Amino acid sequence: MDDLHLFKSLGNQGFQCLLCPHLCILKPGMSGFCRVRKSKDDGIYPQKNPVTVIAVDPIEKKPFYHFLPGSTSLSIGFSGCNLRCPFCQNHELVETSHYQKNISPEFIVKKAIEHKLPSVSFTYSEPLVHIEFLIETALLLKENNISVLLVTNGCMNLKPAKRLLSCLDGVKVDLKSFDQSWYKNELKGDLKAVKEFIGLASTMVHLEVVTLVIPGKNDHESEIRQSAQFLADLNPNIPFHLTAYFPQLHYSIPPTNIELLLRLKDIAQEFLNYVYTGNTGAVDQTFCSVCHTLLLDRFRGVSLLDHEGRCPVCQSVLYGKF
Repeated sequence: MDDLHLFKSLGNQGFQCLLCPHLCILKPGMSGFCRVRKSKDDGIYPQKNPVTVIAVDPIEKKPFYHFLPGSTSLSIGFSGCNLRCPFCQNHELVETSHYQKNISPEFIVKKAIEHKLPSVSFTYSEPLVHIEFLIETALLLKENNISVLLVTNGCMNLKPAKRLLSCLDGVKVDLKSFDQSWYKNELKGDLKAVKEFIGLASTMVHLEVVTLVIPGKNDHESEIRQSAQFLADLNPNIPFHLTAYFPQLHYSIPPTNIELLLRLKDIAQEFLNYVYTGNTGAVDQTFCSVCHTLLLDRFRGVSLLDHEGRCPVCQSVLYGKF
């Protein structure tokens, strides 16, 4: 993995991490903002054997709605994160040091094959801080014709992002807000980097985007309109998920109003062909963007698509992998 160039020497100051916009400067023994990348005498390296959880989930849970719908995915979770979202629902996993023993890339491939799973998802916390492990595992999965998916905050520098994306089949990115000030001050992230990651991903892999709608924080109609316009400029077929928030960690803000969520969905649909609401209990359906025929009913497990994702009525091809 030396060709990734994930750090550079600063002489007596130590090393600078080049993975994400934090650009942490670390002397030997220090850990980065992500908690898992640590400086040694010869460079910056991630936690070895980084897997903390392994499970099997419906692919819609990620959520991926346009990638092998109705299938299940081997889900791999890690510790560490390069953001500090005060509403994080995976904070216990992010902060844990309870690593699973002997969960190697070879083990993950073996489990996916044993359970006849069509995909593996790097998910739950923030996988990208373990980029070396992701790439090694992804390359082995590709050799065995198993799809590789990433669930991420997308806060990553472009050079390592391009290398990682070249090994993947699909990415779900959290676009947590369209307000740089809130990203920086509340989440300790960088909106510009996330937008660049989304833009790059849209040209390389299957892409879906999620915004967790938090009352009084990122639920302004103008902000959702900006997010939808940004995505539509890349590709109006990118599935956009507007997800209801519930109190977590340091946030005691009341849950998202469902009527507001539906209104925001209507706004996003002015620009995008496929907008969904999540955490609402509503039936998840996908309609053809051309003739409006019902194509996918996830509640009933019904799909009218052929293996190439074509509408049976107008023969339009639905964005995604089916």
